[in-house]
Amino acid sequence: MTRTKRLAAVCTLAVAALFGARASAQYSNQYTPPKLLRQGSTTKAVAGTGTVVVQVRVNANGTHEVMRVLRSTNRADDAAAIDIAKNSAYRVGTRGNKPMTAFYDFTLEFTGKAVASSVIAGESGPTAQIGRMIRAGNYTGAQAKVTAYLALNPSDAVAQQELGAADFFLNDYAGAAAAFDKSPTLLKEYRQVAAHAYALAAVKTENGDPAQAIAWGKKAVALDPSGNSYYALGTSEYGAGDAAAAVADLKRARSSAFANSKTSARTKVIIDTSLLAAYLKAGDMADAASTTAEMKRLDPSSTAAARVLGNHYLELGIAAGKAKNYDGAISYFEQAAGVGDPVVVVTAYTQAAFQESNRSTPNYTKMKGYADKALAVNADDPLANFAEGVALAGEWATAGRSNPDLKKQSMTALAKADTLAKAAGNTSLSLQIENFIKSTFK
Repeated sequence: MTRTKRLAAVCTLAVAALFGARASAQYSNQYTPPKLLRQGSTTKAVAGTGTVVVQVRVNANGTHEVMRVLRSTNRADDAAAIDIAKNSAYRVGTRGNKPMTAFYDFTLEFTGKAVASSVIAGESGPTAQIGRMIRAGNYTGAQAKVTAYLALNPSDAVAQQELGAADFFLNDYAGAAAAFDKSPTLLKEYRQVAAHAYALAAVKTENGDPAQAIAWGKKAVALDPSGNSYYALGTSEYGAGDAAAAVADLKRARSSAFANSKTSARTKVIIDTSLLAAYLKAGDMADAASTTAEMKRLDPSSTAAARVLGNHYLELGIAAGKAKNYDGAISYFEQAAGVGDPVVVVTAYTQAAFQESNRSTPNYTKMKGYADKALAVNADDPLANFAEGVALAGEWATAGRSNPDLKKQSMTALAKADTLAKAAGNTSLSLQIENFIKSTFK
């Protein structure tokens, strides 16, 4: 993984943790009103067509009491409506997972001599228990149960939403988003959870699948046009290379966050970090400079701005090197090193060293100078040690292979680079180093 991607991953994880904490807190304190589980029958005569709304008090202990008729378009149906409400079964309202006494307005539709069913999908039947498990915080159990149920009933939209909620609270954001995608209409109970799931899924997948990340980011915004959602969409657009769209949506995220007095300086820096990267990609150096200054005011100890600016120059340098513009590449790498972030400095000087070696007539002394600067910051960087070894080998070969000390120094640096690469699990770099040793000192 490149250092640029590592920085993006750090920001992603930090914001994912923030969003997850907020969503969990909101859901744990969410008010869930009473619901109708089973519609009762009546022995009273149904007079004819009409709509009657009956107020029912559903107590925390599970009992209920019919209070009064709130509205009626056919008073002759009131007695039947009250009787049905009395004989029905209800789910208790909750605050988080604590039951509470609350009122349920039971709407009954009478047509001729019949009454329509008022039971809401998902409030009765096999998915009701799964919903109760989610509200009680038994996410693992709910996930297992709903997965087994969906294997036999894949088109059950309520069950898909329950799977999405369970996946979300088990930190499987992509799985949650995919589950919510299979339900054309979301129940009110799961809309906020779905919004957070889409936002987090977008943030987590922006590097691997930018198009999918943007789609999920847009769904997050549609459900909840908050700073969180706009941040997810903006970072996804940045990952897809659409700098202009990224700037627009990250500015919306910033405005929302900065307008909230409870937003921490750390969160503001995280948002500004992504906005700074978008400004740089868009070529807006003026706004990039003002954002950098703002980040320094928010947290003088933060190296985030330097890391982003340094990575920007690294990317420009790599592009110039691919175009065989070695002078331009080295100039960008020197600018990256000048930003001062230690991680970027090591990468920048190491890259400058290898760019020097790519010339038709390399200056190995100059190459070693860049490698030395990288090693001065991190003596145990495997790639920097490799650059050092290559530079020393070049000096040895240029001098007619007559200096045994240069050869020894080169082999020592290359052996160290190989050991460090293997310790880091970088088998590709290790193989490259070993092939260089074989071809140079055979």
